[in-house]
Amino acid sequence: MDRKTILLVEDDGVLRDLIKGVLERQYKVVEASRYSEAVAHIRSHMDLALIDYSLPDGNGLDVMKALREVNPDLPVVMMTAYSTENLAIKALRTGATDYLKKPLSLAYLTGKLSEILGGSMNSEQPESAGSREMFIMDCVAAFIEESYAEELTIERLARMSCMNNDKFSTAFKQRFGQNFKPYVNNIRSRKAAELLLKSRDVNISEIAYSVGYGSVDHFLREFRKAYGTSPREYRKNVGCTSGASAGMESIDTTL
Repeated sequence: MDRKTILLVEDDGVLRDLIKGVLERQYKVVEASRYSEAVAHIRSHMDLALIDYSLPDGNGLDVMKALREVNPDLPVVMMTAYSTENLAIKALRTGATDYLKKPLSLAYLTGKLSEILGGSMNSEQPESAGSREMFIMDCVAAFIEESYAEELTIERLARMSCMNNDKFSTAFKQRFGQNFKPYVNNIRSRKAAELLLKSRDVNISEIAYSVGYGSVDHFLREFRKAYGTSPREYRKNVGCTSGASAGMESIDTTL
């Protein structure tokens, strides 16, 4: 089935890149950073437009009006940091399908888009991320969940977030309650545990490298730390030991 297309209009380059990276897991994304770029796509096929209100050369309402002249039924979701009631009413009266206040929750955003495009949404997701920084950290977590097998370093993720290493490390620990490296190792160990049971004919060394560990010894140490047993014993005895379920706290990065 062809993936649906979303037009993303956001002038904040960091947020635009991070949102695009998350949405591209499920959708085709066409991006624009300003009104003039957005209207250049008005005759292109799209299934939904996600538009920031504040743009360098116009505003989101102008983009929505231009899109609606060509495609009156196009769903449009407006995002804004200006959380005034008058603006929300104006956006909805102009024809916005929904109106989201920044800093919004990544899980809420992706759930809302899925709902509008015919999917489902977890109604328990909070609407706000609390801060722009927390939203960025949630996007980073989504990236880690998708790219755990790649080489992941603080330097790489800090550049992606437009932060220096110290600021990134502090923001990451504040958001997730642990440092970057243990977090990534827990993700990799969880993915390895899934593979140990799903692909029983694959040897442990192959699994270690496939989830991103640079050495088998490192994998064995981290897996035992997370699950209280070796990968070999986990594969053999899962379901018969409490370590399989209690050895590691779940990390919720589901979008």
